[in-house]
Amino acid sequence: MKIPISVSAVCLEHEVWIRVDGRGNFQGSACIRQFVHAMIQRGHREFVVDLAACEHMDSTFMGTLTGISQNLRELGQGSLRTINVGIRNVELLENLGLNHLFVVEPAAGERVTPAGKDVEFMALPVEVGSDKEVILAAHEALVAANPSNEERFRDVLEYLKAR
Repeated sequence: MKIPISVSAVCLEHEVWIRVDGRGNFQGSACIRQFVHAMIQRGHREFVVDLAACEHMDSTFMGTLTGISQNLRELGQGSLRTINVGIRNVELLENLGLNHLFVVEPAAGERVTPAGKDVEFMALPVEVGSDKEVILAAHEALVAANPSNEERFRDVLEYLKAR
């Protein structure tokens, strides 16, 4: 089975960059969540997610980004920025009210990249299956971020909690 997403990352002096290629979906959410958690444990607080090559995002992926932003707020420091965001993905984020929780920078002309010419991204392992805990946490984060999302994701939440 071909995985429709690839995720890579690089740790710079003041920021951690994550690049998403393909479909931002539940398959990439677990590795992003685990990687960011590990980086937070190492003291990193500034995260940039490059969505230039991300053709679409599902609710689990958007909820994972939301959860990361909420975790940083709970720590009282740090931020999450999404950059090079295509117009359809901007609409998805705005539709769920997430643009008020973290920075959403639409793609505008030339792709924004990390400073320095020798920056080398490392591929993160992406799992083929889904992780109920990751999907549930992502959807709970979406509801916590914007109460109007509760109605949208009620069935998903009930189903996951019943399993």
